[in-house]
Amino acid sequence: MLKILPISVIVLYCLFTMFVYYQQLHVKNFQGASQGAAMLLSLSAFAGMFTGFVFLIWYGFYVAWWAPIVLFVIGVLFQFVANFIEVLVGRFTLSLGGLIGWPLCAFFMFKLAPAA
Repeated sequence: MLKILPISVIVLYCLFTMFVYYQQLHVKNFQGASQGAAMLLSLSAFAGMFTGFVFLIWYGFYVAWWAPIVLFVIGVLFQFVANFIEVLVGRFTLSLGGLIGWPLCAFFMFKLAPAA
């Protein structure tokens, strides 16, 4: 199973989902005056969500059909851990960190995925 779902991909996917989740939460509760910042955050959150779907579908086709299901469940469960991370660094920090964080995680998720 570790050949199909290496720890590196699991960790990167969990971090990826955390960043995207906090960006979506920030967009939902956005109270800033800058419409440009709201638009940037919205686009980033949407692109992250879309990238997550593409990654899971791609992983299912090229690695193993069942792996995206397990990865998705692990990512959802990781949100409980993300709540503790939020307490340490703050919701705003996770959201803004996601502007760079989720694209880096996504790049390495695709790069480190095992070949079928």
